[in-house]
Amino acid sequence: MSNYKSLYIYNFIKNIEWPQADAKEDFVIIVMGDADTFTALKNIYQTKNIGNRKVAVMLAGSVEEFQDADLIYVGYSKRKHLVSINNWIGKKAVLVVSEYKSSRIADIIFDESSGGLEFYIRPKKITDKGMKLSDELVKLGKTIDN
Repeated sequence: MSNYKSLYIYNFIKNIEWPQADAKEDFVIIVMGDADTFTALKNIYQTKNIGNRKVAVMLAGSVEEFQDADLIYVGYSKRKHLVSINNWIGKKAVLVVSEYKSSRIADIIFDESSGGLEFYIRPKKITDKGMKLSDELVKLGKTIDN
């Protein structure tokens, strides 16, 4: 399932525009609590850029390890860090993706079921951070208003 999650994340990035995307050198993806998805994302971004930006994929154990981030993926085992991640982010344009279904903090939530992998998305929360979403991405997910 990690390969599917990493491909979904890849497509999330393709369908979201970050403000001042060219202002920073690297696009930084931080993964917490899911070494398999970390490895799958590293494999995808070995040869791919996001626009003119190289991609740095990092594995972190806590928020204290964050320097900078454009996207943070939080595995279920690290769900307790979501509140401190939210406090660290504030209104920064950082996309938070998690597999913790009860999260009210994550912008996008994976839902793994017998039918495969789906996702819930909070468009307003994402746009309130200054990011722009493609309509196609919103249509592919199940929208959450809160």
